[in-house]
Amino acid sequence: MADDLMPDDSEPTDITDITDITDITDTPDPPMTPSLRAAAAFNAYYDLGPMRSLRKLAAQGVYSLASLERWSSSHGWQQEARARHQEEVTAARDAARKEAATLARRRLRNAQLLQEAGLTIMARAQIAEMDDESARKALGDARQMMVEGMRAERLELGEATETIQAILPSQPVGQLSDAELDAYIALLDAADER
Repeated sequence: MADDLMPDDSEPTDITDITDITDITDTPDPPMTPSLRAAAAFNAYYDLGPMRSLRKLAAQGVYSLASLERWSSSHGWQQEARARHQEEVTAARDAARKEAATLARRRLRNAQLLQEAGLTIMARAQIAEMDDESARKALGDARQMMVEGMRAERLELGEATETIQAILPSQPVGQLSDAELDAYIALLDAADER
């Protein structure tokens, strides 16, 4: 039975003798239906950008102005262009929000890692075995890492990072005497030094 499937060696097999195979590359594309042609024209119209017009599209020579006007009016191209643009804007905003949220999570995680690094330094530091200078430096670095990590975390969460105490004069500055103004300036300078 397997021998039945094998070609007979006495008869040459030539692929050009086969007439029922059609070369698909020679087959023309089926003609575009009017609705497909209108859809393709709309895509070309939309791709012209914000300064699009039917005349500009007709000037490209692919579609007649009369056909474009007919399709535009029957398919509501102006409304469709606005709707598509709004979809693109909404999609871009959503993508930007997702990217911003991802970056915010990354910054928050980095702030937490900075705090953890400071805590690790403090936990592993063997202060009793260090000289004073080394202990101060190790603990100072650890403290700075924790402080900066907490500050970055608060910033990312929208919390206050600094507390400012307002020092107001007893009356408007323009009404202060020279002695009162000097006393107020000294009070502000003292607050800055804290």
